[in-house]
Amino acid sequence: MNRPHRTLRRLLRASTLAVATLLLAGIGLPASAAGYLRISGEGSSWAGNAVAQWVSDAGAQGVTVDYAPNGSSTGRTDFAKEINADFAVTEIPFTGDTADPQDTTVPQFPYVMLPIVAGGTSFMYNLNLGGKRFTDLKLSQAAIAGIFTGEITQWDDKAIAADNPGVALPSQRITVVVRSEGSGATAQFTLWLLRQYPDLYRKLCAKAGCDPAHATSYYPHQNLPNFVAQNGSNGVTAYTAANQFAINYDEYSYALGADFPVAKVKNAAGFYTVPDQYAVAVALHVAKINTDKGNPNYLSQDLSDVYQYGDPRTYPLSMYTYQVAPSVVHGGFNTQKGATLGFFDQYSLCEGQRKMGNLGYSPLPMNLVLAALDQVKQIPGVDAATMAKINATGQAVGSGSGNPCNNPTFKPGDSPDKNQLLIEAPFPTDCTPERCATWGFTGAGPAAQAKTGAKGPTGASAANTAAGANGSAQQQACDPDTGGCGDGATASGTSANVKAVPMTLTGNDGWAGPQTLMVVVILLVLLLLIGPPVVSHVVSRSGRDGR
Repeated sequence: MNRPHRTLRRLLRASTLAVATLLLAGIGLPASAAGYLRISGEGSSWAGNAVAQWVSDAGAQGVTVDYAPNGSSTGRTDFAKEINADFAVTEIPFTGDTADPQDTTVPQFPYVMLPIVAGGTSFMYNLNLGGKRFTDLKLSQAAIAGIFTGEITQWDDKAIAADNPGVALPSQRITVVVRSEGSGATAQFTLWLLRQYPDLYRKLCAKAGCDPAHATSYYPHQNLPNFVAQNGSNGVTAYTAANQFAINYDEYSYALGADFPVAKVKNAAGFYTVPDQYAVAVALHVAKINTDKGNPNYLSQDLSDVYQYGDPRTYPLSMYTYQVAPSVVHGGFNTQKGATLGFFDQYSLCEGQRKMGNLGYSPLPMNLVLAALDQVKQIPGVDAATMAKINATGQAVGSGSGNPCNNPTFKPGDSPDKNQLLIEAPFPTDCTPERCATWGFTGAGPAAQAKTGAKGPTGASAANTAAGANGSAQQQACDPDTGGCGDGATASGTSANVKAVPMTLTGNDGWAGPQTLMVVVILLVLLLLIGPPVVSHVVSRSGRDGR
């Protein structure tokens, strides 16, 4: 009798464990947890906070992506040399007129380049007046160029005073904080200097040593006594926060995270703006995008028209950042890694864009998202599930039937060239019908619909956000100090939305798969513990009754 009892108990335990295993594998767990290989990337710290958010979100779905924000130059070089970089993030391409001639390493394998997020280069500063932090600094573009070429060295310089009438600016030396490593932020900033203020850029190169005919990823600061170089976006941010009279350049996200103000920059229309998601979207509305699919720099940006765009809402130092990814198996990059990268990119370009506005960036417009997703298709190993999501997005957007991508820049039924952020972008508070009517200003809240789209690959736009899934325009509260806009801006003027809010990736509120799983597992454990003795008792009693 004992042997049948033991066999029965073993069968019960085995069955219970098998059912529990199946449930754990199939209920409430993200599909992505099932076998995506770990990958790593390097590059831009300007985009570092955006990538870090996506890495965190992917990790919550069981997918591990490592990212080192060690600068665009290092990222591009390591990617090209196949050194621990399955992908790179950069603001400039490997080749072409905006590439850095000092960075000569180019991949010897085919690759694709795709935009991943937009943002603005801001000017975080540390300035106290009357014992209080000054939060309303205004700077013309000419003043910024003067400061960052060493021609303006004092805070009370007449060029700065002209932008800040009535402000008792201190007679103190400006500490200019620049990046010490090869940086895409530096490359794009010096490109702006070269194109907009070539005479000042020549003077900088004469003093500090650089080629006045080309932008550079390595900021020229030698022989400039009031310049300090720090490593990475975090480095320049930390130094500026710790030293009064300092000013730096980097992505707006870092100033928000440090709770420090940024200079309001005078645009071509004569209005002072900060690089929130709206001002960046308006500016990039006129960016020229390379639409030649046969060109290695397909989808790269030309910002020439952005710098002096006349819309009063624009932020002039706005740009896109890019990922470069292999389009073939090579070295240590195989199809398993390609599957992971495809999953990561599809998430980043779609759902991942929803957090970008609050983080200090600007979401990609849908037309660029569609073009970027087509680039993702070229990564070897992209799996069927990811490919299905990409195809569903294209079909739904094309037919006007929905927005399965859930990208915040798009209202279902609209053209992907239409940018909701342009519709919702608020005008400066000092706009009047006389000064701003050309751009749709009526004196009654947010702008009317933009006249055209951002010159992207489908002829189009720059981004939609914040009004929610129904696409309705809402006037948001804006921080009077930093200029950050969102539902969380506080009356005290401090930004309440400086960090991205964690998201429930399953999209469910209340009772759902994970809760059901917990109950089922508890019941199975109880069955495993209680079941065998009960069955044994019943069988033993049955045996006794049969005697």
